[in-house]
Amino acid sequence: MTKFLVAFSLVLASAAARAEDRTVATARETVPAPATAAPEKVQTRPAQPVQRARVDDEHQMFHVGAMFGLVSLPRPAEGEVFVKFMDFFSVGFSYSDFPNFVADPVLRAAGVQTATTQARLDEFTAYEGNFRIHPFQGAFFFGSSFGHQSLHGAVTESTDAGPQTGTADIQTLYATPRLGFLWSWNSGFLLGVDGGVQLKLSSTQTVTLPPNADLFAPNLRSDVNKYVDAGASYPLPSFHFRLGWQF
Repeated sequence: MTKFLVAFSLVLASAAARAEDRTVATARETVPAPATAAPEKVQTRPAQPVQRARVDDEHQMFHVGAMFGLVSLPRPAEGEVFVKFMDFFSVGFSYSDFPNFVADPVLRAAGVQTATTQARLDEFTAYEGNFRIHPFQGAFFFGSSFGHQSLHGAVTESTDAGPQTGTADIQTLYATPRLGFLWSWNSGFLLGVDGGVQLKLSSTQTVTLPPNADLFAPNLRSDVNKYVDAGASYPLPSFHFRLGWQF
């Protein structure tokens, strides 16, 4: 009888343990899972254009343009054509002239034109090769020109033996270092200003006088030499104020 009671007690304890295990498992299944926060939405911005592309759009590979001088020294009338690379470097070719309508008052002011002496400026022109460097790809630049200048003039004096004419011809090679600003707009319009100094590299002077000029026209030689002095005196100031257009 005792053995029976002990066995019965063990069976009841085992059944109770199984019931408790099932209750715990059921509780675990019914407990809701902890809420998890939804991931925050990351706001993304549209991709920005590549910086290099913007630079290429702003500074195109080539520009071709032309400029004309409104105020220029030492020859007031000038024009230039040029090619610019990436708004960084440009090369050009220019021609400049000193028109007669400007030369006449200058000659009078120099004392060459008098009642008995007539002076004329037959030629005061120059051809130049120009280069400019824009270190910041902007308006500021520095550079130089290398050119050939021709100055040809004549002086005629009235004498008792008739008019006596002497001529002067001066050919000069020169360099003109300069710096300045060349502004450009999207429309292609250009506005430039620069200053520098024209330096002589080499020159030749040829003076031609009539026979017995010192006897009949004693002042003729000195008057002709004024042309030589004007063409051979260096340095000369260089200044340009220009308008232009580029494509």
